[in-house]
Amino acid sequence: MWYYQQGNNRIGPVDEAMIRNLLVSQTLNVNSLVWKEGMPAWLPVNQTALVNGLVLPPPPLPGSSSAAPKDRVIYVILAIFLGSLGIHNFFAGYKRNAIIQLIITLATCFIASFVTWIWAIIEACTVTKDADGVDFK
Repeated sequence: MWYYQQGNNRIGPVDEAMIRNLLVSQTLNVNSLVWKEGMPAWLPVNQTALVNGLVLPPPPLPGSSSAAPKDRVIYVILAIFLGSLGIHNFFAGYKRNAIIQLIITLATCFIASFVTWIWAIIEACTVTKDADGVDFK
């Protein structure tokens, strides 16, 4: 019987078939820690016999993101109402632009917030991907 770590929880005992199902469903991955009686320490799955004969999906391509796509409607609403503070860019992961917009607005005591708000509206109309290159949904 096997035990596995998921987050900060150690779960088990489960049989080998269950561990393999968790790997195939990507609940666990080859770097997840597992242990069974007789092992000196917890090891990643890829250092155990569990991966023998197991067909796993290929790893993601470099630069691709496994994160769920962000909602474009939320991005646009944030740009309209909080755009002068760069909140929409923080949401989409464009931290550099967000920080610049925030600094301009705060450094001018909101006097230049109209300029950063126009900038935000232009971004709301033209930006279609988050900072990881994933299309908004």
